[in-house]
Amino acid sequence: MDITTILIIAAFIIIVALMVSDKLNAVVALPLMAIVLCVIVRLPVSTIMNTVVGSGVSGLASAIFTSLIAAVLGEIIQKTGIAERLIRLAAELGGDNPYVIAITCFFASGFCFIGLNGAGARFMIGLIVFPIMLSVGVPRVIAGFTMLAGTSMGYYMNVARWTFIGNLVGLEATDAIIRNTALMMMVPGAIISIALIIVGIKVKGPVFSWAAKRGEEGRDSDVPIYAILAPIIPLVLVLVFKWDVNATLFLGMIYAILTTQWKYKFKGVFDLINKSAHDGFANIAVTMMLMMGIGMVLAAAKQEPLLNPIQSLLTSIVPNSAIGIIFLFGVLGPFLTMYRGPLNPWGLGAALLGILLTTKLPLGLIITLAWLYDYYVGINDPTASQVVWTCGQLQISVGKYTRATFLIDAVYVLIGVIIAVVVFGIG
Repeated sequence: MDITTILIIAAFIIIVALMVSDKLNAVVALPLMAIVLCVIVRLPVSTIMNTVVGSGVSGLASAIFTSLIAAVLGEIIQKTGIAERLIRLAAELGGDNPYVIAITCFFASGFCFIGLNGAGARFMIGLIVFPIMLSVGVPRVIAGFTMLAGTSMGYYMNVARWTFIGNLVGLEATDAIIRNTALMMMVPGAIISIALIIVGIKVKGPVFSWAAKRGEEGRDSDVPIYAILAPIIPLVLVLVFKWDVNATLFLGMIYAILTTQWKYKFKGVFDLINKSAHDGFANIAVTMMLMMGIGMVLAAAKQEPLLNPIQSLLTSIVPNSAIGIIFLFGVLGPFLTMYRGPLNPWGLGAALLGILLTTKLPLGLIITLAWLYDYYVGINDPTASQVVWTCGQLQISVGKYTRATFLIDAVYVLIGVIIAVVVFGIG
């Protein structure tokens, strides 16, 4: 191992340690990582500024633009009361049974997140579903997991998320392998999540924490039942007609507006759109900065002086056997995503997943890893804003929550990796 490779590893470890210890957040760490790695391999300053930083910022441009449009759609779905209408309808069907209520809130949250995006939208869903679940005795840890797992499950069918995952591996959002791997991982994820919900309620027993305002009329009372289809309009149009993702998101906005605002003769529609754009952009501003940082790291990793030593290192580490892959990515992988770890796809893991494309690993396996780690981080990472907010809202410690959930989701990741190994024919 030469001195350059040693310095690359040292820089990687130091920056990860700074993030884990909260000395550095990911928004700063990712561009810093890109520049430091380029300096180590002595790339010219002009290449760093023009190619890595300048072009890297727009490296995930399609995912950024799609996320911005999706954020506006999500705000419209929220502000018109569509999401609240859907969740309250599901809760009414569940009656007062904590098992049924929790599972229906899980699926309702997932359905909403076929069209919603971002931590802000999760906060909104949480404010609706937490009182409903707690009022029938769902334990607080399980209520938090239900919302986070449900919304993360919805991402598997979210066309904006398809764009992000596709960008990580250089594919279009509509590429069949993006969709197929998402569907393949969604089924075991739903089964395992529901199992944890049922076992968690059974073991803990009904715990009544606060009374929700059940049956109270709100902004969702005037929302017609057919309006709740708004979150899946883009998905259906992409799957059936193969239309452009961004175009279908705009059509989803139009559907949401037409089905909810006609009762008010479209009075205030322009204000609704303007406010949704303002709030939507604000809610995903940090996500956009992360995507820009990821783009810089990916651009840096593609530079030959840096790519060669990293590729050689990964080639010596990444196993070729099925057992080795299952152990590295299925057993150890989930824990290497925690605390913005090296396999976190919203951090340094984005670059590593991109570099894995240069190894002999099947493309389908790498995409599956991106999906699995994205799901795992969204539910269990103690540094994720939605996890911190959920624990604060439910008045439980982040440590108590993650201790209750991270192992079952680690099992899910392991099962997902085993499925991918079998499906993609790794010997």
